[in-house]
Amino acid sequence: MDDSYPLHWSFDYNHGAQNPEFAQELIKLLHGYDTKSTTHHTDAEEDHSIKHVYQILPNFWRGYQGRNVQENTLSIGNAIIERQKRNNDIWNYNVRYQNTTSGEDLRFEFRCQDECYRPLHGSWRVDAQNSCSDTYSRLTWDGYLTSGAEVVLRLNGSEITAGTVDNSLPLTCNWALFDVIPALAEKMKESGDDVDIALLDDLEQFRPKNRLGFLDSTQSPISLDGYYLYGTGILPSYWWIDATGNIVIVSSVFETLVLTEMTGSSV
Repeated sequence: MDDSYPLHWSFDYNHGAQNPEFAQELIKLLHGYDTKSTTHHTDAEEDHSIKHVYQILPNFWRGYQGRNVQENTLSIGNAIIERQKRNNDIWNYNVRYQNTTSGEDLRFEFRCQDECYRPLHGSWRVDAQNSCSDTYSRLTWDGYLTSGAEVVLRLNGSEITAGTVDNSLPLTCNWALFDVIPALAEKMKESGDDVDIALLDDLEQFRPKNRLGFLDSTQSPISLDGYYLYGTGILPSYWWIDATGNIVIVSSVFETLVLTEMTGSSV
């Protein structure tokens, strides 16, 4: 790694107001990831099991400081993405997102077909909690896709239709993009063409049409290829892949995920 060059604009939130600095913390996390990046657990690969752990960095420090934040670190939580393939054609995803400053604790369970777009398969479930102590501190819902391509959510005994998927577009979840983007990366980079996709954001908000495409390449702080996700009603995000096909950085408007641990391989 070469720490002397500036970060790419899509994940450069080094405004100098926070301590430690954003760039310093991101590079430190990547140093830890990079030293372990060539060590994969072959037993997990044979079992078709993949796990990635990301630290969450706030893009803007003000509003976070002093709220259960560990001293001398910018991390405000983590995201753990685990998936296992069974019967050779279905991936079972278990995702946990914990934000220690907002009190969010989200768990996502869903299944996807073993295709590059990872289309949702069967039903899914979400368990959302926060640090409040009242009746609104926990919420669970599940959902499914009907034969007519309707997205149906079940909440408190009621069913709600969130939208209808265009039959020409695959429907996946934003948490499956950690596998979708690496699978499509080479094609998007070589052709320069966008890829259209439908998303069920956090298995709740239906985003009917979104675009994935190649953004840029950078050598700082490590060699990475970047891809963008744009869509109606969804905040833009930028996904950076290393040479081994792992999503290393995901930058959105308010937070940046940085890979710190992995088991198995996404490709």
